Amino acid sequence: MDSADSHIKPLHPASGHPASAEPRRRAVWGASALALFLPGLVVAAGYGALWISLYLNDRGEGALARVCLMVVVIIVPLLFAYAGLRLSTTRLTLRGAHLEVHPGFPARDPVIVSYPAVTGLSLRHGLSGWITGAGSLVIEREHGVPVVVSGLTSPDAALADLSARCEAFSKQDVAV
Repeated sequence: MDSADSHIKPLHPASGHPASAEPRRRAVWGASALALFLPGLVVAAGYGALWISLYLNDRGEGALARVCLMVVVIIVPLLFAYAGLRLSTTRLTLRGAHLEVHPGFPARDPVIVSYPAVTGLSLRHGLSGWITGAGSLVIEREHGVPVVVSGLTSPDAALADLSARCEAFSKQDVAV
């Protein structure tokens, strides 16, 4: 479903008036690479600094130094792989008659929600979100559990656009 299936007339981007020849573009948001990779970088820096400190103090052969090396060699690459998978799969796409939400890895299929079915929208910012400007968009629906899209690049713009589309569809349903 695209703008051809929508009941809302497309608007011309410059004037805000209905455009006859120009279709409404889809709005797409993806995940923030910095927000997703930041936890892995912090873990790598912390355990790496601890191992270097132990090594420089001639305690590099102890159990704590081995644990630090195991975390840096095994856990950090796994964290980076997980962040990369989430980066490549997380997206929010606003289409003509519905929104398509892919919350990211490990979710396999996207969740499709019609605009009238959205009952509430909110934003959440974690620690890495406050640092990087990323955030999580929580979409509450009539039926089913809320859908959370974590690590969006510009969650405020996504919230504003999604709110406007939901409001347009709810006004249209009232008018009909």
